[in-house]
Amino acid sequence: MKTQIKTTLTTLFFTLAAITLIGCESAPRNQGAAKSYRLESRLPGDGPNLGSADLVNASDKMTTVIANRLAELKQLQANKIVIVMDQVENKTSDPSARLDIFLARIRVQLNKSGARKNMIFVETRRQAEAVKQREGIPPADSKRTRPEYALKAIFYDLPRGRTNYHLLTFQLMDLRDDTLVVEDQYEVKL
Repeated sequence: MKTQIKTTLTTLFFTLAAITLIGCESAPRNQGAAKSYRLESRLPGDGPNLGSADLVNASDKMTTVIANRLAELKQLQANKIVIVMDQVENKTSDPSARLDIFLARIRVQLNKSGARKNMIFVETRRQAEAVKQREGIPPADSKRTRPEYALKAIFYDLPRGRTNYHLLTFQLMDLRDDTLVVEDQYEVKL
């Protein structure tokens, strides 16, 4: 009797597996769907907060995406692309977290890469004016390079029990017409 039940369960298992495989193969594919990618994940003991590995992975990914887009944009204009660093909007459950380090690393990586030939970064007006004031440079004596693009980020998280899903979004906005010319993300479940 036990052998018969075991044989029946085994047959049922393989039948269900075959139906599932056939169903997956014959299902229509969505040609317009975005490319899928792997969601990074770490062991639960590593903690629910973003770490240095996330900083490196996210900023390296964004540096590559932005550098590739800058090369395309540069072909459309004669001068270097002028970018200002905007800010990181922290929409996570930890509003005290200092996340500007992500954009700072992207800026440094872009400046160290081959993308440097296509772009320059300028300081925000407030930061530039503060330095000029400290150095005693009258505002009338300096010329402002106007940024054409702004690099910004918005970070979200979704804590659930002992895990936390993080979504880090990065945008390069064209300040002349307010369009997003680059937008990408980094996801990690901790």
